[in-house]
Amino acid sequence: MVPLVSESDKPSEKPPSESAKQLAEAEAQAKERFEKAMTELREGAYRFSSKARTQNDIIVEELIDPDGDTVPHLAEVEGDVGAQALAQSLELITFDTWLFAQIGDKDALDLKSEDHWEVWFSFGAWIGETIRRRHGGHWLLMGDDPHTWRIGFSKVFLEIAPFMFAEQLLRTGSGATKKMVTEIERIRQQHVEQEERDQGKSLDRFVAQHYIRLHTVPLGQWMSMDFAKLAKLWNEAPVSALVAELKESATRLGPQNLQVIEQVVQALARANQDAPIAKQTNDRGLFEAIAQIIGLRRATGPVAIDILERVVMPALHVGMPESFPPLDEDDLANLRKGIEMFAFFVEVVPHKFQADDEGFLGTIPHEQLTTPYADRNVLEIGKGDWVVVNPVHFLPMLQEFDAQKLLDKYDEFVKYIGTIPDAPRRRDDGRMLAETAVRALADLKATVAVAAQNQDALLFRLLPPPG
Repeated sequence: MVPLVSESDKPSEKPPSESAKQLAEAEAQAKERFEKAMTELREGAYRFSSKARTQNDIIVEELIDPDGDTVPHLAEVEGDVGAQALAQSLELITFDTWLFAQIGDKDALDLKSEDHWEVWFSFGAWIGETIRRRHGGHWLLMGDDPHTWRIGFSKVFLEIAPFMFAEQLLRTGSGATKKMVTEIERIRQQHVEQEERDQGKSLDRFVAQHYIRLHTVPLGQWMSMDFAKLAKLWNEAPVSALVAELKESATRLGPQNLQVIEQVVQALARANQDAPIAKQTNDRGLFEAIAQIIGLRRATGPVAIDILERVVMPALHVGMPESFPPLDEDDLANLRKGIEMFAFFVEVVPHKFQADDEGFLGTIPHEQLTTPYADRNVLEIGKGDWVVVNPVHFLPMLQEFDAQKLLDKYDEFVKYIGTIPDAPRRRDDGRMLAETAVRALADLKATVAVAAQNQDALLFRLLPPPG
């Protein structure tokens, strides 16, 4: 029996909050934009291949077929420019001529021209959609401009920007289509090599979120800095001496840094040349720019901050375990939920070196930290302020650290998990994360060694995610 309930007896439903409405509306709009863009991509790719086929009897897909006429010939004569020119297939030469005929009478690609924009967009869409369908991957649409659209592959951790590539090719001019075929073949080879490593069972390892992180997660970096030299030039020497040192550094740092150095020198030109710059400004941006030009000895490669805090720093504190602990029900539950195997390794293996859970990066005690700024105001790490860390804090841990030995210990741990009857049968999905962590630690070890040897300052800074 179903009880009868009058309208007045029904409990009133709580209306959604305004923020929930806005979130739902934003999600709906994002979904609509994505679906619209995907339709444009598919249609653009189809227009490009259809136009090539109908106008010049070119099947563009055959140009990148590893069993066709074009790819093997380019591979056979790789490195020999003269032989490459002779070995190009007739189809590739025909395609090259046809593609650049689409630009018309103009000397170069002009994306303000509607016709040129259509050629570029359909070409980029064809490149992207063809490679995505061939290997599997995800379009990452970061904005309205197709230049920013990327593809992240599913089986190898590789990201490409098809429309940037298409524009580069169209601006290169005749002969660029050979580069297109070569680059697409290089991507195919990377997938072939991965399939061989997977013993013929290719795995979809990477989802869109892996690639989105590259553009949304801040990065952490360590630097060894000659603060003694910097302090003398910033606090004591006249600005004229500081400028002379900056100009001398330009020859050492190379032409790629010349523009930055010139901008700093121009900023200093407005200062009193006979007084130290420290008495004239507390500008942190200027201080940091000068520090990197004059005092930087070595820096680590940037690492995503969540990976640094969750995996890299804990791995440093693990040391070289001689045995592995028994797993309790909570541990087994985490395994069943799909926790990454290397993250599980650094979580359950007892740490040889005690970490300060409330400290900086979840491991470093606050008494090991100082500020590099003379005003000693409150640091804002999230906004890019630097932190000075005592390098001595790391020496015992890094002296024991050995990248290959830690990887071997991790491999032993994976085998150990396989011997536990109640543990779920899991493939090793943590090897790439393990290799990332040990590379970051090896980089940190070298940077700390430089800082300790030269009595430098060891600094940490947070960088914004790549664009």
